[in-house]
Amino acid sequence: MNFNKKIWLLIVISSVLRVLLACSLELGNDEVYYQTYVRHLQWNYFDHPPMVALLIRFSTANLYFHNEFFVRLGSILCAAAGTWMIFIIGRRIKNARTGWISAVLYNTSFYTSVIAGTFILPDSPQVLFWLISIYLMIRILERELPDKYRTGLFILLGVSIGACIMSKVHGVFLWLGFGGFIIFHRRDLLKSYMLWISGIISLLIIYPIYKWNLENHFITYNYHQGRISFWGIKPDLDHLLQQVLGSVFYNNPVNFILYLLTLVAIAKKKTKKLPKEYPLFLWLSLPLILVLLWTSLFNDTLPHWSGPAYLSLMLLAACRLDELSDIRINAKWLKPSAWVYTTVVLLGIFCIRYLPFRIGSSETKMLGKGDISLDMSGWHQFAIHFDSIYQADIRFGRMKTNATLISDYWFPAGHLDYYYGIPYYHNLLVFGPIRDIHHFAWLNQRRPRLSRGSDAYFIYASNYYGPPGAALKNDFERVDDSLLLPQFRYGNPVRYFVVYRMHDFRGDSLDYLIPGIH
Repeated sequence: MNFNKKIWLLIVISSVLRVLLACSLELGNDEVYYQTYVRHLQWNYFDHPPMVALLIRFSTANLYFHNEFFVRLGSILCAAAGTWMIFIIGRRIKNARTGWISAVLYNTSFYTSVIAGTFILPDSPQVLFWLISIYLMIRILERELPDKYRTGLFILLGVSIGACIMSKVHGVFLWLGFGGFIIFHRRDLLKSYMLWISGIISLLIIYPIYKWNLENHFITYNYHQGRISFWGIKPDLDHLLQQVLGSVFYNNPVNFILYLLTLVAIAKKKTKKLPKEYPLFLWLSLPLILVLLWTSLFNDTLPHWSGPAYLSLMLLAACRLDELSDIRINAKWLKPSAWVYTTVVLLGIFCIRYLPFRIGSSETKMLGKGDISLDMSGWHQFAIHFDSIYQADIRFGRMKTNATLISDYWFPAGHLDYYYGIPYYHNLLVFGPIRDIHHFAWLNQRRPRLSRGSDAYFIYASNYYGPPGAALKNDFERVDDSLLLPQFRYGNPVRYFVVYRMHDFRGDSLDYLIPGIH
């Protein structure tokens, strides 16, 4: 069986399916927020390093294309490249069949194939650079490799890990894992000056993150430090359970069970054909997983934070499956994994687009609260509906021309900006504490301000947050009663877009800008 040909067929088919998925759903809360990064490129952002912004700039042809497909195209390309990379890693450490099994596991994982492989997130480039770094590490560890080639590989490794950290700071676990492996298994490499130069290259690449934070009062680290804390907090088993169950689902339950069985087999020394580099894969996976599990015991964490750690377990599981016959592989693991993946993806699309009944809260003020399927639907239709209201307001003199859009949280502000503000040429400002508005604190300063006497629309969705606060209302001479714009699914209202007409601003929107942000 020619696995080298089959891998290309897998890449083409999986990429086509991701394109169809990307074109079927509107952008989610995180995606529309990350595309705001692109409006003004920086060396770092409130939440993350800049790689995701560069990827969107590339895939949208420098913002020429304003479409969900092009926003997500960079993620799809990274997933295609990631499929190839994990195949050649598996082929390198064992054989082409191992590479093929690794690629199948990669494409049936919801994390690598959908979350980071279709939706546009910082994880999208991070996963690709993580895999490139693994490949470079195993090449460096080849004892028969000529020194001149190893020198070049060390340089590339420094660049790759640096790029991975510039995608998401979790990339530092690559150096921690590689360093741990070297200390305990290959101390001879500590004498190589290129190892240290490689580390310096990574530091030089990520130095702009430090410089930006220095200029902005280390706001990124202060924010994340506020999210993660251990002192004086009691362990919460519910948070730990959420992290565990989330990891099981994100990796595909079938795949996750396979990873556990592989780790058990390694612990019991029942594996006979693992590559000699297999301890490296444990160093690149277990520390991050254990750190996240410990963190989740005291904090509310997200399952995809540990996502890259499972790439190494994919490779070990593929090596383990390679010891079995083709029939057992297909019947016991790969086919069920593919069926679970396909079923969940199709069910997800159906629920988001066509679910014939309402889920979540049925209370008018919070209609749809708890319905996560609403995050990727309804905004195109809202924009059309709201613009007709805006045009009527101008025509009948209910609002002044060019009224500003206002929000008080980073989502749904991202949706308002992407689906209405940008395509309909309307200014959006987001007012509130920086922990609530995130990158909009910087965008506010580069957009026309709301000056005295101006009118504005305050808009929110009933499934998230609520009406404008008293302080904001008091800055206007008059605020009309809210207007409800329903979102329907199969004739049933599933949520409301709530619109407030706010008249004659009393102050100056510069008063709302956060001091010290440059």
